[in-house]
Amino acid sequence: MSTLPERPHQEGTKAATGPPAWTYADAVPKRFGDFEVISKLGQGSFGQVFLARQVSLERHVALKVMDGEPTGHNEGQVLAGLEHDHIVKVYSAFLDPPSGLSGLCLQYVPGADLGVIIRRVFEGGRVPESGRALLDALDQLRRGDPGFDPAALRDREALEADDFPQAVCRLGGRMAEALAFAHANGILHCDIKPGNILLTPYGRPMLADFNVAFDRTRHNPEDTRYGGTLAYMAPEYRAVMLNLPGGKADERCDVYSLGVVLYELATGTRPTLQHNVSETKETVAQGTVPARATLPEVRTVPDAMIHVPRELAAVICRAIDPEPTHRYQTATELATALASARQLLTARRTLPVSSPIGRWATAFPLYALAVAGILPHVIASLVQISYNTVEVRLTTEQGTVFAWLVIVYNLIAYPVFGGTALYLFRQVKRQLPKVATMSGPELDAFRGQVCQLCWRAAALGAIGWFPGALIFPIVIDTCAGPIQWQLYAHYFISFSLGGLIGVVFSYLSIAYVVLRALYPQLGNADTYTPTKGWNEVYPLTAPFGAMVTLASGVPLVGAVLLLTLADTALTLGFRVLVAGLIGAGVAGVGLAERIVRRLHLLAAVWQKDAEAR
Repeated sequence: MSTLPERPHQEGTKAATGPPAWTYADAVPKRFGDFEVISKLGQGSFGQVFLARQVSLERHVALKVMDGEPTGHNEGQVLAGLEHDHIVKVYSAFLDPPSGLSGLCLQYVPGADLGVIIRRVFEGGRVPESGRALLDALDQLRRGDPGFDPAALRDREALEADDFPQAVCRLGGRMAEALAFAHANGILHCDIKPGNILLTPYGRPMLADFNVAFDRTRHNPEDTRYGGTLAYMAPEYRAVMLNLPGGKADERCDVYSLGVVLYELATGTRPTLQHNVSETKETVAQGTVPARATLPEVRTVPDAMIHVPRELAAVICRAIDPEPTHRYQTATELATALASARQLLTARRTLPVSSPIGRWATAFPLYALAVAGILPHVIASLVQISYNTVEVRLTTEQGTVFAWLVIVYNLIAYPVFGGTALYLFRQVKRQLPKVATMSGPELDAFRGQVCQLCWRAAALGAIGWFPGALIFPIVIDTCAGPIQWQLYAHYFISFSLGGLIGVVFSYLSIAYVVLRALYPQLGNADTYTPTKGWNEVYPLTAPFGAMVTLASGVPLVGAVLLLTLADTALTLGFRVLVAGLIGAGVAGVGLAERIVRRLHLLAAVWQKDAEAR
């Protein structure tokens, strides 16, 4: 039977079961065994912690000293097999008969615990903006000389370069990796909280204090008594500890606790539980307190997280879901999600500086999509009207049929195709406010829908334009004909010219809105990988070269065909039209290349991320 603590403790207070709190620091001699005691670092119900010098190896160590012989549950045995960069190392256990002292010789971490750092960072209602805030607090609060560690210096530089949400992802990911390593070795920590996470002077998090941890390879969870801190305790873990039905202790309990730590690190506050952490087993058994502490539903973002980026907030909310089956099932899954969230935040942060148009598109995506989807077709219509005015010569009867055709065709084309495009844009706009509460599959489906906007708008434009190249001459020929074959050619040129201009520039413009304003906001940390991100973005970029060619070539080809089909003297209007088409070709290629350059810069963020992996 394990001798783990029987009852949970409040934050900062250990459970009553276990080695008694030892309050007499003077009882520890300045020198015992191989150690010279320098100063006291802290105290808990399991003993006291001292900074000491290990004489034989001439190094500073942390001594966790207990009064009396070690109990059946030996933290040293738990820690001995956990050699990990982010877990405090145990060097040895000791028992000194002359003084009666026993305990552990541990790695000394001359930094500060995450709890005091969080309080300092958010002190006075401050809102930290970068990882520099954590390092500043660490520099103010740390104890001991860190020495110089070139390898660890990279950790500090990386943390300093992060914005604050990225820093939360970085630290949380490292702790999740440490937990995953412990879990892989059969160890549950059972008391994850800020006070048990140390930050080295270089910003490297270290998981400490395995007092209430247990080894599943040696103990049966069903027969084990528990300890921990209620404010960070998973609902089902609390139920097990209080001998309530339906409880279970496994890796997901540690995932939950780390999620609460990340919530606190990201916001400066803990999530609100629906029970008071001072409630006792008796009040729960009487039914006056819910057996499971519940948090806001995972799909409802708590008010404290309103300013936390959605990618990070979604990961934290899933980690602290009160239903274990809805959480990340392993610490490895949580570490992967935090790494993906950091990659998404990094990608958004490294986007090119937004122009005024980009900022407007981000603020008003529906209007930006509407302008991007419709304005190119309006301009294309003006080009077509100019062409038809100069080149299409009709009799009075044919002109009447043409006028009716224009009215009927536009009354059908614009409401059907333009209206459908606006409907698609509006659907996207209506879904955007729901992104924060979408499930993972819903978000992935919505992102796919957004990526298809360019192609769908282009298809609608093509269907709206190109049939007119045949409908107009055929109807005029049937109702007021006959007409010459050149008229068929002119209508083919005018509708093809207008349609291609509208389709090309609407595609490029919508792609800009998607890559600048929409896609960067729709990442799903649970499914994102750099390769997957690039695979989603690449299809948008694939036709860019063809688009530039069409933007420049179509007007020029139109001018050449005009000269080829000309059967009368070159009037002033004809010359102006030809010159205008040539000018439109030159302007078109310049504008298209400029848009495509910006699009390539936006897409390159996701391409570089994929290539870096």
